[in-house]
Amino acid sequence: MTDIVFDYIIIGGGTAGCVLANRLSANPDKRVLLLESGVDTTENTTPEEIADGLRPYLPRFAGTRFLWPELNIWRAAEHPGVPREPQFYEQGRILGGGSSVNMMISNRGIPSDYDEWERHGAAGWGWKDVLPYFRRLESDPEFGNRPESAALHGLHGPLPIVRVNPETWSRFTKAAAASLETLGLRNIEDQNGRFEDGYFPPTFTIRDGKRVSSAIAYLDDATRLRSNLSIWTETTALALTLRGADVDGVEARRGGVKTQIKARQVILAAGALQTPGFLLRAGIGPADELRALGISVRSNLPGVGKNLWDHASLALAASLPPQAAIDAYFERTTMHQLGIRLSSGVDKAVPSDIFMHIGADPGNAVASIVFWVNKPSSRGALALRDTNPESPPVVDFRLLSDARDLERLKFALRFAARVFEYPVLKQYGLKFGLTRFAVPALGGPELVDILQDETALEHFLRVNVGGVWHASGTARIGRPDDPEAVVDPSGRVYGVGGLRVADASVFPTIPAANTNLPAVLVAEKIADAILAQDTGHGT
Repeated sequence: MTDIVFDYIIIGGGTAGCVLANRLSANPDKRVLLLESGVDTTENTTPEEIADGLRPYLPRFAGTRFLWPELNIWRAAEHPGVPREPQFYEQGRILGGGSSVNMMISNRGIPSDYDEWERHGAAGWGWKDVLPYFRRLESDPEFGNRPESAALHGLHGPLPIVRVNPETWSRFTKAAAASLETLGLRNIEDQNGRFEDGYFPPTFTIRDGKRVSSAIAYLDDATRLRSNLSIWTETTALALTLRGADVDGVEARRGGVKTQIKARQVILAAGALQTPGFLLRAGIGPADELRALGISVRSNLPGVGKNLWDHASLALAASLPPQAAIDAYFERTTMHQLGIRLSSGVDKAVPSDIFMHIGADPGNAVASIVFWVNKPSSRGALALRDTNPESPPVVDFRLLSDARDLERLKFALRFAARVFEYPVLKQYGLKFGLTRFAVPALGGPELVDILQDETALEHFLRVNVGGVWHASGTARIGRPDDPEAVVDPSGRVYGVGGLRVADASVFPTIPAANTNLPAVLVAEKIADAILAQDTGHGT
């Protein structure tokens, strides 16, 4: 056992953990320890397949080198007779976490997402409250310098926000935009500042062609030189240690040796699939599930592991014929995709419930359509497999368990077909089929065939639906009288002292967005709350 006592131990050096380490260690009087199971990623030592900002799909071709190797997730589609194989969940096991292996899309969501959080008991998390944090975390000179949009954007944050100038779009992209215009959509230019439906150049966190992960942005050289910050990579957190009803530290394995590290406060930032495991193994969660595993109940919180969200998705690809490849010549990176926000009309109270990307890669000679349910109604759950701290959880996203999400995917598939029916795109003769890693499946059904039969269409969607690695909500913020709530609005776990959660687990509902930027927001805002409360200036 070490005799070092930290003020804060952060479990998980992913998107949120890196932010927390930076912000909390900015107070020189606080000793901070960041624990990360994966390898370090400094600006000069990041592996090339991670650093390459123009080919963000490369980490997926590295096997499990940068991923948790045993997260095989059963993505049930709630349909009798439809076989579903376990699907590998690509959770980053590397400093920077998801931000080191994702597609680097920086999407805030829409204001109604955060007003919805507030209605669910996340006091102080409405749009007016979170906007200052979105501005603080970003540097968006394109829109931050425009008088009409400066109030919505930041100029001096650690995360650079970039877009491809539409004037440089290829003929293929311009043809796709023209087709979308005929369907009533307009170029809204700024997905993070204009919140109606439309198409736009997506936002990315890239600088000089390099990925800017949370680790690069928040753990720069100056931050790493702080004497009160310790970063232990290749160190696996195993369990919370407790003294009575309070958490007082962490058991971890470093260099093959188990050790216990004491802290005045532990902050879980291990992600929405692994943070609940730490809680459950410590006796924090649904009492009946804990007792069934022989775990003593310390705080009966039925919401731990419940309220699991992801964006149900599908991807299609088509081989590019020669003329299409020529017309897509400038689209040599994912940055040249078109982003599209749509409302399906399935539930009039839920706008912008579909998100779509359309793009082409002439290097691999494919065009692609990726779409997902941007505002789903289906929720899943996870539970412990056993009490072994290194066993992956049993996870069921229950994608499409709510019939509205099935209808939303049908709408998206039909919309995609309509986009490519207009002459400017139809001229290419593209035949879209199911894809994995933007490679058209051989021998699979084509889009035009899938849409011919309603029963076959539903079966196709239920068999092939996947997620977007946007797991969230499994330890959500809420009021103390809410049986599903796990933490208060500052991330403190109900009924347990010395413990907080500050990652995507706390989302009350999933935003209509890629979850990386909202996870940064959570860490920024909870870090502020921690520092304010610990210095006597907060509640």
